[in-house]
Amino acid sequence: AVAGGWAVSRKANRIAYAAHSGDHTIYPDCRPEFTAAMRQALGLADWHQVDLYCPFVNLTKADIVRRGAELSVPFAETWSCYEGGQQHCGLCGTCVERREAFEQAGIVDPTSYSA
Repeated sequence: AVAGGWAVSRKANRIAYAAHSGDHTIYPDCRPEFTAAMRQALGLADWHQVDLYCPFVNLTKADIVRRGAELSVPFAETWSCYEGGQQHCGLCGTCVERREAFEQAGIVDPTSYSA
């Protein structure tokens, strides 16, 4: 909703939302039903139409890693850790899921973890 208001105020045409299928059971706002409802709400919120772009909503983290590798994403420059700091902690849920995604994708994880 906040991003929608910001997009309308800036006359932006699209909001990118990085929810993925692995988060569906943990976070209700990552389900396809939520994104469909949010698209509808954005369409009703203002005369200026804003699209909710959700390219990963039906992909697993491993799928996203595979696609990123195809696009030569510099994974060492991406961030997942909830703890913040200069280095991934390696222990929080997202760090664990990141490691698993690279392993499942069969791609070397270039991430530097503190644990």
